[in-house]
Formats: sequence, structure tokens, C-alpha cells
Amino acid sequence: MFEIGSTLRDARVRRDISLQRAEADTKIRVKYIQAMENEDFDILPAGTYVKGFLRTYAEYLGIDYQLILDEYNDRFGTGDHREHLIVQTGKSDKTRAPRKPRKQTNYLFVAIFAIVIIAVLAYLGWGNSESEKPSLVTSTESGAGTETVTTPTVPAEAPPVTTPTQTQPQLIESLVLSADVGESWVRVRKDNEEGDILWENVLAAGESKTVTFTPSELTENRLVLNLGNTLLVEVNGQSQRLNGGVYVVTPTSIAELP
Repeated sequence: MFEIGSTLRDARVRRDISLQRAEADTKIRVKYIQAMENEDFDILPAGTYVKGFLRTYAEYLGIDYQLILDEYNDRFGTGDHREHLIVQTGKSDKTRAPRKPRKQTNYLFVAIFAIVIIAVLAYLGWGNSESEKPSLVTSTESGAGTETVTTPTVPAEAPPVTTPTQTQPQLIESLVLSADVGESWVRVRKDNEEGDILWENVLAAGESKTVTFTPSELTENRLVLNLGNTLLVEVNGQSQRLNGGVYVVTPTSIAELP
């Protein structure tokens, strides 16, 4: 019996081949070459790959690969070398049954938990909605007696309080005199027949006059007109034709003074 690992390593050293060069030439990774030279076959893949590596590496080094394979088979058997390692460590060669996945059980637990939460929330929501419902007022008579259920009354809303607005008195703001028929003499006084004269003159035919004043000047909020002939009088934008005479003008009317 000879050592597989030392035989391979000695052949490589004699030929002055580095591990990196051997890897480049054989396409076998350095760690697998070192594993074969150290007989650490558990680092290599399955047994069929081990034999392939051994054959390739032995031929590369100029060694009779059949001697290497026979030695390997004598020591580790013709099957997978990992079976040899299992027997060598004293472990049972029985295949363990795969562990059943627990994902389905977890999903079931989460689903049950979610249903419980939804049920609790639904119950709480139903209870709150029932407590907020107004009680129904009914009176039921039966042979056993009369049962009365009192319904709380909702007070009627009080009508909105409106504050009366104080209306401002209308004032005489403008006075326009127009002699559209013919010439006319005109006198305009404040308040009454004895009031101050605002304007007095003769309007020629076709002439108009706007009498200017401020409403605050009129203590009684009226004017007195003396007309010598027919005249068109406009007060606060409202026009009225007057014949000769004396008239009292207010913000809303023009009346002849008796």
C-alpha cells in the first residue's frame, strides 16, 4: 500500500510545478489539488468527481492513474467516498427523514389570530353603535300590565334672535329746476315760509338750475318753493311738473302749500 497524497505531491515537486500552474493546466482549483495531496477527500465533491480529479491530476503528473484509482478503491471502496467517511466516524448510514416544513402551520396560526382580532373589533364596534342609538319610545299594553318606555325629548332649537336695524331718515339731497315751458321766477327757502333763501332768480325758457346745499342745512328736512310760472322740479332724482304757486318739498313728496 502506498500513500496517494504523497505520491501526487512528490511527482509535482520533482517536475517543479507550482500549485498555481497545476490549476491553470488542469482546470482543477488549488484547494482541490491540495486536498488530494493531503488526502482530505472530504473537501472534494462526490466520489465520482474525486476519481475524475485523481485521474486527471495523475495523468498530468505522468503517473499511472490506474494505480492511484486502485489504491483509492481499496481504501475507500468503489462507491462514494463520503459513505466511507460516515462509516469511519461511526455515524449511522440511515437517511434522516426530512423535517416537515412549518410554513403551513405558521400561516394557519396567523389566520386564526387575525380572525380573533377581527371578531373582537367587530364586537366592540357593534357595542358602541348600539350604545349610541337613541331609545325608542313605545307604550305597550298587555294582559300583564302596561309597559312604558320613555324617550328623551330633543329640545327645539330657539329661533335666531334678529336685531332690528335702525333705518336712517331719508334726506333731501338734490334739487334741479328746469324752465322747459317758458320763463319763470323762482325762490327756494329752507324748512318753511320764513326760512333762509337758498336761491332766488328768474329762469329763462329752456334754462335749468341745480340748487346746491347740504342736507344738514335743513333743520326740518324740507324746502319751500315759490314759482311764478310752470316749472319742472326734480327732487332726489324724481321729477314733477308744477304750476305757479307755493309748494312744500320733502324727500318723498311735493305738495302745494294751502
